[in-house]
Amino acid sequence: MDPLTQAALGAAVGHSCTSRTLGYGQTVFWGAFAGMFPDIDGLVVNAITDDPLLRLLHHRGITHSLLFAPVVGPIWGLALWSWARDGPKTSPWPWIVLITAALWSHPILDFCTHYGTQLLSPLSQHRFAFPALPIIEPIYTSLLIVGLLIAGVSVLDRARLATFFFISLSCVYLLYGFKINHDAEKWAQQDLLSRGIVATEVYAFPTLLQLHLRRLVVRTEKEDWVGFVSMAQPCSVNWSRNERDYSPVAEVLRNTREGRIFEWFAGGLTAAYHDESTVFITDLRYGFSGDVLSSNWQLEAARVDSLVQLEVPHYKRNARPVASWSNISKLWSAAYPPDCEAFASSLEAFTNF
Repeated sequence: MDPLTQAALGAAVGHSCTSRTLGYGQTVFWGAFAGMFPDIDGLVVNAITDDPLLRLLHHRGITHSLLFAPVVGPIWGLALWSWARDGPKTSPWPWIVLITAALWSHPILDFCTHYGTQLLSPLSQHRFAFPALPIIEPIYTSLLIVGLLIAGVSVLDRARLATFFFISLSCVYLLYGFKINHDAEKWAQQDLLSRGIVATEVYAFPTLLQLHLRRLVVRTEKEDWVGFVSMAQPCSVNWSRNERDYSPVAEVLRNTREGRIFEWFAGGLTAAYHDESTVFITDLRYGFSGDVLSSNWQLEAARVDSLVQLEVPHYKRNARPVASWSNISKLWSAAYPPDCEAFASSLEAFTNF
């Protein structure tokens, strides 16, 4: 999730747990800081390497593990207690709980997106994902911020209740996002069955800034299918499909160091394409185009003399919509259309940015 949301959740969790002892200002400040802190891994990796695949490999790693907070939280909490205490009889436990809870809030929230989070690092590099929310979701973030603002002008006990209440609301909203994803998967399966197509794997993924527009990824025995559906107005899906590439040259790319990292990052949800000069694999989970082979992230390699030999693969980030009011309006129109005809035209306008 974005840093503002992580900070708001860390502050809200820290305040609801320890504000009775530590007050509003300290719990909100240190909760927000600890809530954002696990993303330090991305800053460190970006500073020491310009290899984008190493950045994929190490971001959301050890600092996002569920094992990180119980180790770092007590040390950080004791350091703050030693620095801030106003007498020898004060307890360090509120500080330990504040930092540990705020640190834990970060990977748990990241787990609710489909990017994937290494919750058991360093014991396992498996990427866990619970695709409920997009990376940026303003309503979820606003619930937490409103709770903190109300707590800031409330008396002590009511302040804690305010943050707890709005954290609870945000959890309900998050579970609603997961329900929408589940419903989108069922809709995709039923849509294909109505066409006589049997799916072996069905996935739905959030897009951006709202819950209802979902990217659908379906696999049949031999093909990959991609489409979009708004669960605010479910309509027949305009699918794009592509025959799965089992060629030796695609497997050579997948088995390079870079290919193994890319496949691991995408959880195996990739599509491949090759011609006489090039071969690439693309992450099916992400993309604003209905084309199966058009994705935000792609790994590409040039072929040597049209043989199975490849040059060193390179990672490629494709163009994404500019964050303009025009594109946001197109996205919103596709997410909340009045009818299926409007959905088709709105989706076409958005996916042809």
